[in-house]
Amino acid sequence: MSTPVTLERFRIVVALDQTEYAEVVLEHALDLAARHDATDLHLVTVLDRRADLEAEKQRVEQLVREGLETFHHRPELRTRLHITVGRPAEEISALAADVRADMLVIGRFGAHGRKSVSERVLETAPCPTLVVKLTEQPVEAHEQCPDCVAVREDSGGEVWFCKTHADSDRFRLTTLLPSSGSLSHGGPLW
Repeated sequence: MSTPVTLERFRIVVALDQTEYAEVVLEHALDLAARHDATDLHLVTVLDRRADLEAEKQRVEQLVREGLETFHHRPELRTRLHITVGRPAEEISALAADVRADMLVIGRFGAHGRKSVSERVLETAPCPTLVVKLTEQPVEAHEQCPDCVAVREDSGGEVWFCKTHADSDRFRLTTLLPSSGSLSHGGPLW
């Protein structure tokens, strides 16, 4: 009789504030979730005592629903919403510790006092932390070269560029490291 295999769940705490940037933070967290077979998303919003708890809960639930609709989620994705009252950095770090988070995702927006919430979370986070920062420069989509895409697919990712682009100065520094994790020639990586 075989023992059932259980998936090791990857736990991500996602700090969503009350700004319009919460959607961007959620997108990054969902991107991380997609990279794992089984993920638990713990979405947390920290309020002050004067906030309308029910209205905030509905706002965050709507944000998460919309985010999940665009995410090609699998049944192995579980979400849990945490709405707390208190000091944001303390509450976020405490939740990450409580759920034994593998990753924490937080936005880099706004400052409260001398340090931003994200800076204070970085000081106390019990796990690796991704701080999402917006840039002023829009990301420009470039159409991929169909020949490069074909070479990548045919080589299983060993070769990235077609003959035309392989000699381009733009791609000259691209190097594939050995998959064994060791470098054959010693020396620094950069």
